[in-house]
Amino acid sequence: MLEKLNNETKETNLVEDELIKDADIKESDLDISEESTEKAEDVKIVEAVTEATNVISSPKPSATVPSLGYVENGVMGSTTVPKNSDKKPAKPAAVKKDLEKVAIHSTRNVTWSEVGKVYRGYNIVTKEQADKWLTRDHTRLATPEEVAKEFNN
Repeated sequence: MLEKLNNETKETNLVEDELIKDADIKESDLDISEESTEKAEDVKIVEAVTEATNVISSPKPSATVPSLGYVENGVMGSTTVPKNSDKKPAKPAAVKKDLEKVAIHSTRNVTWSEVGKVYRGYNIVTKEQADKWLTRDHTRLATPEEVAKEFNN
């Protein structure tokens, strides 16, 4: 490697320089005594926590959130409303297990918005739905023997 010092070019060998530096250090220069090691064990390191001014941090959460709502004169617009973090997920309606099921037979596929759907063949419906379906001319009440024969039971 070439070094330029005071407009003079000097060639140096880094490996030799490092060896010389290591050789210059003697064990007598390193004064390691038992007293110094004992003192080092007794010393407690206390780090002071300081707030740095150049740290990136997130903003503190606010108590309000943006939302749509009524503003002046009943006009709908963008407003802020209080944050409601106590929302619980909606639970599905409890299913009634004591509903009596009935088998009916239909000759057509029909959808009735107030009652439900029936397909051509045997359908299992509740007693209340069966009462409504039996008012139609394409449905009839099916016996348990018919249903068992159809489904090979």
